[in-house]
Amino acid sequence: MSTLHLDEPSPTSGDGPSGVSGLAAAVREGRLSAATVAERLLAALDDAVPVGAGLVVDAGPLRAAAAALDRRTDRFALPLAGVPVVVEDGISVAGRGDEVVRRLRAAGALVAGRARTAEHEVGLDGTPGGRATATVVASGVVPLGIGVDGDGTLRCAAAAHGIAALKPGRRVLPLPDAAERRWCGLAEPTLIAGCAEDLTVVLDAISRGTGGPAASSSVLRLTAPAGPGPGSGATPVSSLAASLRTGRTRLAGPDAASAVHTAIRLLQDAGLGLVAADPPYRAVLVVHSARRRQAGLARRVEDLGLDPAELPRSARSLVRRGRRVRRLGGLRPATPASWRQRMVAWLDDAGAEAGLLPAPPGASGAGSTGVAAWNLAGLPSLVAPVHRPGEHGCVQLVGRPGSERRLLATAALLAEG
Repeated sequence: MSTLHLDEPSPTSGDGPSGVSGLAAAVREGRLSAATVAERLLAALDDAVPVGAGLVVDAGPLRAAAAALDRRTDRFALPLAGVPVVVEDGISVAGRGDEVVRRLRAAGALVAGRARTAEHEVGLDGTPGGRATATVVASGVVPLGIGVDGDGTLRCAAAAHGIAALKPGRRVLPLPDAAERRWCGLAEPTLIAGCAEDLTVVLDAISRGTGGPAASSSVLRLTAPAGPGPGSGATPVSSLAASLRTGRTRLAGPDAASAVHTAIRLLQDAGLGLVAADPPYRAVLVVHSARRRQAGLARRVEDLGLDPAELPRSARSLVRRGRRVRRLGGLRPATPASWRQRMVAWLDDAGAEAGLLPAPPGASGAGSTGVAAWNLAGLPSLVAPVHRPGEHGCVQLVGRPGSERRLLATAALLAEG
């Protein structure tokens, strides 16, 4: 078991292919073996300095999985052939792993390791949002990461690094049972990659709408070679409602606002229509989200058999509040659907197909109304990089149920500059 220092060079950098699309194509076509991809990754671990949050890799299983992939006769048909993926704490990779991990493996991905995440919002390595997954992907160590985003922390960490992160809508990807209990309906499996194109490839490979449930064996059965999936033919939305608000009374900071203005210019140049319209944020929205987080934490403490008295003071306070919520009648099941209808009505009233909003970077944005609202509503939220020479910035694209691929196609316009 080794820990990768986050400043190590990328094992997928250099003259070879990089990114999800490039690596998968090279492995499918035989220009690169999965074993070579694995050895490049492991080579970056030499002389690594252990840190409090980073990528923990088990070399034995990684090499074994790569060798098994190279022996497969159907490798040419695997959409994620040989693509290393880092899986964040909260999703099991042991044995067959959680369902989303089984789908990744069936599509040819190599589980490269686990990204450790601090309990509190800032990791010991200074990772924005405390999510090492985003840091590892941004460094180029692996091109793909997956974690559980219950309050926007993972998307805000991606925004801090200028990379893409997609939280799909409700039940587009299978959520581990433990995460469902912990987050009480707020969380979804969230994908992180360098660009929207790579996220489209991954979503096509593992979502129910395209690949169906994972096969019971380790072999993914496809009837045709991998090629452009249903998502690759998606068209950008034609109109967006744009806003600089990150809450009912708060506006985005200078950097986040600048990214939104740049995105507006790029999308207008591409022929899309934009209209100014603020989302219907309300102060009570933060209360609804907080109650679900607190109730979920109290439930998690009970599931693990922990003594609340031994927890940090801040955690004890949250557990007490969560127990109070459950004691006084619990959570209202209709709340998420109500907010989902409210947000869709906002788009209807604006005559828009999607929303263009700020993406607050780092730990300060996690849990903020403008990010957490889309967790409560269960609607797609995509943090997308915006092309700005000399600097990176991100915006948040939100949409209606089932609009994930159209949001990704829209995000591709922002990267073209």
